[in-house]
Amino acid sequence: MLNVLRHYLPFRKALLIGSEMLLITLVVMAVMSSHLWSPGETTTKLLAFDSLDPATARWKVATSSLLVALLAQLTLAFNELYDFRVSSSRFERMARFLTSSGSGVLLVIISLAFATKLGVHALEFPAVPFAQAVVLLTSALFAAFLLVFLWRHLFHLILRRSSFRERLLVLGTGRAARRLMDEIHSRENTGVELVALLARSDEPRDRRRTERRGGPDNAPTGNPWFEASQPAEDAQAARESLSETKLLLSPAPGTSLEEAAASARPIEPLPELARRLAIDLIVVAFEERRGSLPTDELLQCRLDGVLVEEAESFFERMTGKIPAEAMRPSYLIFNRGFDMHPLAAAAKRLCDFSLALLGLLLAWPVMLAVALAVRLDSAGPMLFRQERTGQRGRPFTLYKFRSMRTDAEKLSGPVWASEDDPRITRVGRFIRKTRLDELPQLFNILLGSMSLVGPRPERPHFVAELAQKIPYYNQRHILKPGLTGWAQINYPYGNTVEDALQKLQYDLFYIKYQSLLFDVSILFNTVKTVLLRKGT
Repeated sequence: MLNVLRHYLPFRKALLIGSEMLLITLVVMAVMSSHLWSPGETTTKLLAFDSLDPATARWKVATSSLLVALLAQLTLAFNELYDFRVSSSRFERMARFLTSSGSGVLLVIISLAFATKLGVHALEFPAVPFAQAVVLLTSALFAAFLLVFLWRHLFHLILRRSSFRERLLVLGTGRAARRLMDEIHSRENTGVELVALLARSDEPRDRRRTERRGGPDNAPTGNPWFEASQPAEDAQAARESLSETKLLLSPAPGTSLEEAAASARPIEPLPELARRLAIDLIVVAFEERRGSLPTDELLQCRLDGVLVEEAESFFERMTGKIPAEAMRPSYLIFNRGFDMHPLAAAAKRLCDFSLALLGLLLAWPVMLAVALAVRLDSAGPMLFRQERTGQRGRPFTLYKFRSMRTDAEKLSGPVWASEDDPRITRVGRFIRKTRLDELPQLFNILLGSMSLVGPRPERPHFVAELAQKIPYYNQRHILKPGLTGWAQINYPYGNTVEDALQKLQYDLFYIKYQSLLFDVSILFNTVKTVLLRKGT
């Protein structure tokens, strides 16, 4: 499995993307370089005018064809055709391929026009006039999209017979192992196959005993939000050798581990088991590792080519969020990340200012129309001002187009908005759905109180409430709040403490791995989310 711009990329998805990139590149290259293999008099003169020989020109066509393929695949990704849940449906696949082919051709032609006008040599086809290049590229791309569509059908047939999934073995059946199992079962697109869990024979019993004894208040984990799965007096029972564990083969979704453990059996040595089950990755999820971690056998597995990873690290890579159980002082103190170099911070601020200014220059007619619609729809100001918590807990005034009645909180006081909130006006419902109400926040970005990408700012009232209930909630204020964020594109709108906890896990992941490329990825997905009318 791969990690590209902090996006989890299963091997089968990487294989699909790579194979389609190769197909499109080859088709475009074949069409756009046909005149270079036996150049005529006109082609020879055009190449001489550009001081090129046929071999060099063919290399230029090859690199330009690769760029065309990337642009074409951008439209496939924008239409979610690399999401296997969408792509596996024949009707959805056909409808979205038709849309992608048209938008792909348009994007490539516009890019070629700009490259030609600006003299950018990254996208050029030697000895081909612009008008002829447009005709040839259109034909080549439609042929390439047709080939890719047929290949996609064949690819899904191959997947049904060979899943290309990473075979996973988990050590432990405690809290971390259970969360991993739930995440794998809830994510069809992970590219991971949970083959087996190894459980100590008393682990489920210890967990039940712990659940009876206490909750957040007596947890010795350093994180009072989560209970410890092993009390201190049970630590000795946890220090068992691997020979006393039991094997749970492929627990089905919804099956309790206690039920699965009843039919489990003793296992052979771990290296032999890993070879017999063709394991690719072992994830260590023991709750208590002191004296119970099979170091020698894990080392042998590692030397045999089997990857070994901690549960927290694997969870991060698979879900794109920091596991709630990991939010304890030792994790935040000793883990890499959670910092930003001063030069990176300066580059981020420069990008924020430039893009916000460009956004205002492009969006001012839309903003003017929205402001007029808000004013005509209901009584009250066009802009809505509200105090929010910013970087390092400093308050600032956030600007939005008003989407609720002016007396929305007159009787109730500060409350979270709900999906079908009766306080929302008619125009407000539309601008919230299309995110047009957020456009005035570009002024917040110019003023420096916000960034384009970061954790969404909350009201001080809710921050104080959530900080009391969720440990380390204030860690999300390390960075400036953002117009959009990693949590916003990965988690739907929510108004509960549990929703806030889920979003905090995504926010901490973003803070840990923040980079300009990561920001670009989030902005791309935000545009896709808005145009496809997802979220609220």
